[in-house]
Amino acid sequence: MSGTPQVPEGVRVAQQARAELYDTLGQLRERLDYAQRIDDRLARTRQQIVAARHERPMAFAVGVIGVAVTAGLVVWGAARRVVRAFE
Repeated sequence: MSGTPQVPEGVRVAQQARAELYDTLGQLRERLDYAQRIDDRLARTRQQIVAARHERPMAFAVGVIGVAVTAGLVVWGAARRVVRAFE
């Protein structure tokens, strides 16, 4: 006798199936956890923005100004349409 207990074949198969099931459930949880995926993507985007700001500050400033102008024009256009609708 070697001193180690022998695991019955049925128990070993069940343990292997359980391990595969837990692995599959873990993979599904990662794929279906949209909130975590969104949080991860937002964190990566923040890191990219900070890196761009430090690497090319002038281009970053121009980009921010461009986004602000575009947003302002969109809001101004929407407000203008609402005012015309009530006239």
